[in-house]
Amino acid sequence: MKLLRVLRRTYRSLYARIALIYLASLIAMSLATAWIAVGQFDQLGREWLQRSQLDLAKNLATVMQTPLEQGADSAAAHRAAERIMSINPALSVFTLDEHGLVVAAYNARGCGLGANIDTAPIHQLLSSTPMLPVYAQMPCRDNDNVFSAARVTLGADHAPGYLYVSLEADTHMSMVGMWQTSSISRSLVIAGSVALALASGVGLLLFALLTRRFSRLTRAVQRFAAGDYAQRIESSMDDEIGRAGYAFNDMAATIEAQLDALSENDRQRREMIANLSHEFRTPLTSLRGYAQQLGNDMSPTDLKHREQLSAIFANVDRLTRLANQLSLLARVDVSDRPLNREPFSIHELANDIVGKFRPRAEAASISLVVTSEAGLALVSADLELIDRALTNLVDNALSATNAGGDVTLSISRESPGLQICVTDTGIGLAKEEIPLITQRFYRTAGSRGRGEGNGLGLAIVAEILRRHDTRLVIDSQRGEGTRCRFTLSSAESI
Repeated sequence: MKLLRVLRRTYRSLYARIALIYLASLIAMSLATAWIAVGQFDQLGREWLQRSQLDLAKNLATVMQTPLEQGADSAAAHRAAERIMSINPALSVFTLDEHGLVVAAYNARGCGLGANIDTAPIHQLLSSTPMLPVYAQMPCRDNDNVFSAARVTLGADHAPGYLYVSLEADTHMSMVGMWQTSSISRSLVIAGSVALALASGVGLLLFALLTRRFSRLTRAVQRFAAGDYAQRIESSMDDEIGRAGYAFNDMAATIEAQLDALSENDRQRREMIANLSHEFRTPLTSLRGYAQQLGNDMSPTDLKHREQLSAIFANVDRLTRLANQLSLLARVDVSDRPLNREPFSIHELANDIVGKFRPRAEAASISLVVTSEAGLALVSADLELIDRALTNLVDNALSATNAGGDVTLSISRESPGLQICVTDTGIGLAKEEIPLITQRFYRTAGSRGRGEGNGLGLAIVAEILRRHDTRLVIDSQRGEGTRCRFTLSSAESI
């Protein structure tokens, strides 16, 4: 299976595709060349035969002319032709009239007599500079072949005609036959095979050198995409690949500079938020103190002013919580600050948080409990941040639950760690609100109606869990409550 994956990955590579196309093209060209070469060898053999026998008919005409004057089909003409074919049995001799009609066939079977032969090839062969090979119809065969011809006169009236000699060329031979019987052909086949092997090897090597630069460029882009923004490509060649490398280096430098600028802007933003939240605390503390002093000096019967003073206290508390949340968000947002991981009991932390919120739950007639399996392992996380995340989740659950409802903080095993859930029986969330609930400063319709919250609680929880390589999962349905859950790695698995 591993080998199959390697082969599939190799096939998908640029080098494999180029090599496959190159080898297929090279083999196809070699086969086409071999096929053309065999055809040319056949034609070359016919040309050589016709060229070497070009004057054969002319020479035979000196022997046949006198008998032909007695008649093309006379006994004297047949005897003269038989003497010629006894010397060279491969020849077939015919006499044609000036229109190409076979008037005499000097072979044992007498085939071809009465056939019509096109005289154009004969005229071409008898021209001063014929382009060989010249093919013409064979009287005793259905195919064309090379021949030799000479002008003669026939009969006592000396009618013009032609002595037509079929050379019976059969030079066609398969490649296997050429390999077995021709040393020249064998040498050519060996030389062609060696040339094919060398061309394949050199081509594959050159393609490997070419695609290696593509691979280097691809690896650099992949490392850059993985977060190595200092990645650059060294290239000394000013070709397409080299220019692509230069363009990548310019792009990488621009992106790295922009990321540095964004990082600096983000640092300044976090610093400004932290400073502002810190600066808010002093006037808010002073405002609370003055409000308390006014309350102490106010008459118990002055109900109107006491109601206004209660509104001042409520808004001071709200602003104080917002300042604290902003300060925490600024601290959590520092992604380069290492987490202070330590092993601790999530069960004990859950009980501490529930104990902190129990008076509020009892005052609102809400049942707040912790459930956990026995013998749970310790978790490894930043205790302060997980404390804040659970506090926010329980706080939100209590705010969303009406009197008589339940809020449960449960802990269970989930490989390779523990799952922590905060479940309430409150008003729940609309389906379209769930993806938005962890965005900063987003407030649900319910919280806006109650005038509660600042839209940072769940955003802080989501950021804390992201820093711990886990995520917040929210399951909710309008009118049926909400379930928020996440997992933490056990200390034993770290």
